[in-house]
Amino acid sequence: MYKELGDQPFRYEHCWEIMKNNPKWCSQQLTKSGISKKQKLVDGSFLDNSLPNGDNVINLDTEINNSNGVTRPDGRKATKEMKKRAVIEKGVVDVLGNLQCTLEKQFDFNREELELKKEKDKRESELREQVIKMELELKERNQKMKEKAQKQKEQERILNKDLTNLQPAVRETFERMQAKILKEWENDFQGGG
Repeated sequence: MYKELGDQPFRYEHCWEIMKNNPKWCSQQLTKSGISKKQKLVDGSFLDNSLPNGDNVINLDTEINNSNGVTRPDGRKATKEMKKRAVIEKGVVDVLGNLQCTLEKQFDFNREELELKKEKDKRESELREQVIKMELELKERNQKMKEKAQKQKEQERILNKDLTNLQPAVRETFERMQAKILKEWENDFQGGG
């Protein structure tokens, strides 16, 4: 056919031998009906596209319905794009997985750190309470010692008082006080304190 229409023979015969069995060039619709694309229906009747000299003419205005035919395989660009998209999506999933893992570790670390801080604060609070309690006890002991020292100083002053120059009533009061102080000291000495 090509040789009859053109001046030269078809140069790509070797390509046609490979491509004619490729799904892209075969259609289930053509194999079912046995009708070539040239003989498709237009307005409900078969067209005879052959010329009087036996040559066939292809009508380019005719639409061919390929809905039942073999689907065309994806091209290189589409295949590359799908692979690229898959790699990107896998990368995003990996990054999100790593981020989630990192966030979980950070959350666990923060929780442990918070628990340690609570324990530390609790221990510090208990230590502060103990220190305050000890300071209060120490202040009370110092206050008692001051009071005791002051009382003892007053008692020593009363015991060391020269009673010879005093009036008899005052002297008698001081003598009773001295006897009371001596008895108190004697009881403290016997009680161990």
